[in-house]
Amino acid sequence: MLPLVLETLIDSLKRDKITWVSDEPTDDDLNHIMEQREKSEFDPLQLRLNTINDLRAGKARLICKTSAYAKILAVVYDDTKLPWDTFADIFAAFGPPASGSWRVVWFANPTKRELSVDTLPGPLNVNGGYTYPCNATTIVIYREEEAPRVLLHELLHAACTDNPAHGIEEREVRTETWAELFLVAVTAKGKRKAAELWSKQAQWIADQEAVLRNLGVSDASSYCWRYTVGRRAVLEELGILIPYANVKEAEARLKSSMRLTIV
Repeated sequence: MLPLVLETLIDSLKRDKITWVSDEPTDDDLNHIMEQREKSEFDPLQLRLNTINDLRAGKARLICKTSAYAKILAVVYDDTKLPWDTFADIFAAFGPPASGSWRVVWFANPTKRELSVDTLPGPLNVNGGYTYPCNATTIVIYREEEAPRVLLHELLHAACTDNPAHGIEEREVRTETWAELFLVAVTAKGKRKAAELWSKQAQWIADQEAVLRNLGVSDASSYCWRYTVGRRAVLEELGILIPYANVKEAEARLKSSMRLTIV
């Protein structure tokens, strides 16, 4: 059954036709890309720097695409899956920002989100992007895996949807929950398919929560709570119930993955 919130979201989405055109990066674009080399506690694996180094070594290439709503500067590899149609649907749903155009830098690093049973998950296990709130030109994604979901998450921040009265953990878990709802709504293109996708995603959320709680992730003091376990309360607040999960079955289902979506 399709949750009412998701049904309403689907009905309200814009479906403008977005066409990508090959373009050339400006000097400001290139400088912006290089500025992302700096070390960050949120990117302890230095995925951005590694991808830039691959670009310099000729192992990766820079693609620049523009549309009426956005510019994407993508550092990609020969085997990178390029979800241009999904990106187009996402920007169509959001529309243009007040400043005129979104700018996204995408370092399509192939490193996946992995789950370790020996330590609590942290930034290296879950993070894949960042932006500055209410700034349409600073969106950065630095994994190939789940790039559309991360784009949605960062667009919500950049579109000023955060409530400043909330702490960082609360802002992040609310943003992540809505990003996942948006992902289903955008990719489904219909309520029947959306119900099918949400059923799979809801079970994934439940399974992941069961595994992480078993590892000790129980509240906001654990870093990854803000992207995982905390989703249940936000969804219940929206009138969406999450199914039960058997821990053993959930562990087998998730295996070593820390990705946040299955759709």
